[in-house]
Amino acid sequence: MAVALVLGALTQASAQTEQRQLTVDVKDLGIEISPTLSGIFFEDINQSLDGGICAQMIQNNSFQAYNVPDGPANEFSQSDTIFFGWTVVKKDGAVGQARAVSDHPLIKTLERKYDYDPNDKYDDELRYVQYCVKFDIQSAGKGYGIAANGYGITPSSRDRGATYSNNTQRPSLAVEANVKYNLGLYMQGQQYQGKVTVYLEDLNGQLNSNIVKVAKLTNDWKKYTGTLKALRSVDSRLVIVGDAAGTFYLDFVTMLPEASHLWKNGKAGPLRKDMMEALANLHPKFMRFPGGCASEGPNYFGQVFWKNSIGKPEERIPFRNHWGYLTSQYVGFYEYFLMAESLGASPLPVLNNGVTCQFVGHSYIAPLETEADRQRFRDIFVKDALDLIEFCNGPVTSTWGKVRAQMGHPAPFNLKYLGIGNENQGKEFWERFDIMYKAVKAQYPDIIIVSTAGARDAGREFDNNYAEIDEKYPDTYVDEHYYKGDDWFFTQGNRYAPGAKRGGQGLTYDRSKPTRVFVGEFANNGTNNAYQSTLAEAAYWLSLERNSDMVVMAAYAPLFCKKGYNKWGANLIWFDNRGLWRSCNYYYQQLFSVAGNRALKHNDVMKGNEADGKIYTSSTIDTKTGQVYIKFVNAEAQDKQVSINLNSDNTYAAEVEYITSHDLSIKNQGDQNYYSSHPDVDSSFSYHEAITPQTKSIGNVKGTFEVTMPENSVGVIRLTKK
Repeated sequence: MAVALVLGALTQASAQTEQRQLTVDVKDLGIEISPTLSGIFFEDINQSLDGGICAQMIQNNSFQAYNVPDGPANEFSQSDTIFFGWTVVKKDGAVGQARAVSDHPLIKTLERKYDYDPNDKYDDELRYVQYCVKFDIQSAGKGYGIAANGYGITPSSRDRGATYSNNTQRPSLAVEANVKYNLGLYMQGQQYQGKVTVYLEDLNGQLNSNIVKVAKLTNDWKKYTGTLKALRSVDSRLVIVGDAAGTFYLDFVTMLPEASHLWKNGKAGPLRKDMMEALANLHPKFMRFPGGCASEGPNYFGQVFWKNSIGKPEERIPFRNHWGYLTSQYVGFYEYFLMAESLGASPLPVLNNGVTCQFVGHSYIAPLETEADRQRFRDIFVKDALDLIEFCNGPVTSTWGKVRAQMGHPAPFNLKYLGIGNENQGKEFWERFDIMYKAVKAQYPDIIIVSTAGARDAGREFDNNYAEIDEKYPDTYVDEHYYKGDDWFFTQGNRYAPGAKRGGQGLTYDRSKPTRVFVGEFANNGTNNAYQSTLAEAAYWLSLERNSDMVVMAAYAPLFCKKGYNKWGANLIWFDNRGLWRSCNYYYQQLFSVAGNRALKHNDVMKGNEADGKIYTSSTIDTKTGQVYIKFVNAEAQDKQVSINLNSDNTYAAEVEYITSHDLSIKNQGDQNYYSSHPDVDSSFSYHEAITPQTKSIGNVKGTFEVTMPENSVGVIRLTKK
């Protein structure tokens, strides 16, 4: 277990603590610290959106997880009588049929915002097929219908075989006692004279809410609403049953907790409160979304087209995303912008440019061979970029500014950054990037375009991409990605230092040119968020801060992972249907997220005449308030007393906030199969985190003072000018 060091006085050294020295001259100002350095990257991976931060609780709520284009045959339902995430209900001998049908659309005229190629090899009509459920009841018994099980999981992820999606048949709606849940469902009768009853029940079939009854269905589609109040905090399912013979239709079922359980009472979108609070505590300055690979898509039908994600939720077009599950788009680009705004973060949307993810073979590349092809590319991909900027920044009198205002946000979103592509390379990508880049810059010269160095920290792809950027796009932010081991992070502290070599071409990160670095994705993804990776990544982060005149943005990745759905080995925040675990890595990001606006002259921590190679530091100051931040990593299993000389006559109130652990293998999130809805979880289940920050007062200091850096620690010393 972790050792939480409770130091009676951090200014007194124990007999075993060795003395070090650090000089922090509060008058010697260095570079300006990038005001956007610390941010977040939200990718729709690991079930982080639907079933995650999106508070809408019904999986496959519009019954579109059937005949999904371009997906593996066994991934979703291939039968019109199997409803992904739902269970057919037959109470006390009820007899009937429930089928997915496409000849009874909820939206009679579904707007087509893109003119896809009618002559290519893809059947674009598949994008617009609307399924609903048709119930034909012969004998109602005590109820014939369907039950929504929510976003749960099978007892073992291995039971899903090769698929990543999960046809949950175990009740997993994580309702809480005395909390109200707001329902929405569309129904239409067809000579149906009975009632439709809606309620919650648990795994044993016991009622777990009040009952909502719809007395009479009309002959046209109509939205019905109601409120269910949970009786017990137990995983449940939403039951919808008819009580008479006849035929009726059902579509677009939603269930959201009451406003008090939503982020900002729902005013910033249908977002889960606890997950958003965790993000707010990171103080992000930017938010990149909706993904890296997820933005490109795996194939033709998996590409992200933002206009299909806005407007009325029931009119949005779901799709199979890159990571192998259905994205409902109940939270779409509009909600992403609300999300960023509510966090005080600059939005950084990433658009694809007609070249799908290289790791699945660039299975689709938008054609440019003929003039018709090129015009179609402009009408879809180029126009998407220009229209998105207008949607964010345009006045309410503009075409897309008006759409934004109609959705409830007349004020602009103040978009400054736009990513084009992700981890891409090669002629096909750069040819299409060039077209979009020039179009955006011609109309919106102040928008900063984010280009890409590829998927690795070095190598031919990295060098070739930088050669393109150096020659044609030097005013872009270059998105660098790397998932490396602890040794790499510990030893790369000078990667972006002035004069350091960039890649294999003999060039440097030249600060005289406008090109800047955006470390859009980084992590040690091989240790599953073991504490050791926290020390390594934190040491590296301090080097990013010390060189933030070149590295202007950085974000850990991935951000979220639902227990049992992990596609990635390390994730900043782990969660399940009822709660979350902040990883040890999360806490160094939180500790380092607030900094001053100027660096202070950097010196190594000295042990006599030698630098202590196991202590990493970065010092900054807020020139407006005079507050000083001394950030440190002690990557050794011993306490270290450091004498800090401020070269100042000012008096400061000093405190240190830090995390520490003797056990380097500890993980805050525990085991992947430890989550609230797992059948084997017992009453001892909790969301306890072994490693959390501790704060200690050092008292008033002046000139020189001493502080103990605990073993294996990450921390920040804050000096408030008195």
